[in-house]
Amino acid sequence: MRIHFLSSRAAKRAGSALLLLGLGRAAQAQTPVTITIGAGTSASATNVLLSTSTTTNKYARTISIFSAAELTAAGAVPGNIVSIAWFKGGTGELTSADSQLSVYMKSTSATNLGGDPVTWATEVATATPVYTNLTLSMPTGTGFKTFALSTPFAWNGTSNVEVLVDWYRNGTPTADISWQYTAVTAASGVHATQVNSVAIPTVRYAANRPNTQFVISRTGLANRESREAALVSLFPNPACQLLNVLVPAELTHQPVAATLTNALGQVAHRQVLPAGPAGAQGQLDISQLAAGVYTLQLTTGTAFISKRVIVE
Repeated sequence: MRIHFLSSRAAKRAGSALLLLGLGRAAQAQTPVTITIGAGTSASATNVLLSTSTTTNKYARTISIFSAAELTAAGAVPGNIVSIAWFKGGTGELTSADSQLSVYMKSTSATNLGGDPVTWATEVATATPVYTNLTLSMPTGTGFKTFALSTPFAWNGTSNVEVLVDWYRNGTPTADISWQYTAVTAASGVHATQVNSVAIPTVRYAANRPNTQFVISRTGLANRESREAALVSLFPNPACQLLNVLVPAELTHQPVAATLTNALGQVAHRQVLPAGPAGAQGQLDISQLAAGVYTLQLTTGTAFISKRVIVE
């Protein structure tokens, strides 16, 4: 590999560029990310999300699974989900402060909700309450309506996310309030819902999963990520032929996806580190890479870790 020597002035410029790049990435990591799952324009006042028709069906319960793959494809990053929003349409309004809305979330490896019907008590028992308002007045107007979570939900970037919504309204809207949805295959079991005039013990598979918007913040994760990154071993570093990587068992007992990117953010190398008794470990062949500063991104089941690598 050819070695290039920089003048002191050029070295300072390069160092400044790397510093600015690092600061830019740090700022980007702390900026909340807004993602939307679902782009369908069909809408309904029942059997989507909340029962907000003018009928006597005042109760509604809804469960939806969003896969890690579709969250990532929409631009999601590991972090804290701090708010959730759904698209409100129709001409009706419900402004009296007497509706009740509770939202729960949980991480899951399941790709569907299991048997149909789904028992609400079973699903909610292992979920985290993230929003409760027992004196809610529905936000007026149409468009995405955001509900800030009282308890941010930590998403690790690899698990599927299950969202459970429990709703009751005392009043009746002035006209139907509809909720936009995107069609899914009902048999897939990624969405289930039920409305009724009495309390609802079970929900049934449905094909109209509501369009959902999440805001994800990485603020507050920096200290944890720093501690986890410190546990990962890279050697030698700087390296020129092979780079040894060890993610200790303290962090994972599963295989780890390793991605090496250059200073421009371009992927230079990808590899999966197999798991063993000591954790996940392996060797990365970097002999064909140009000299420079790279970022090694490691994705475990519960963490997203970045380490700086120097290739000589």
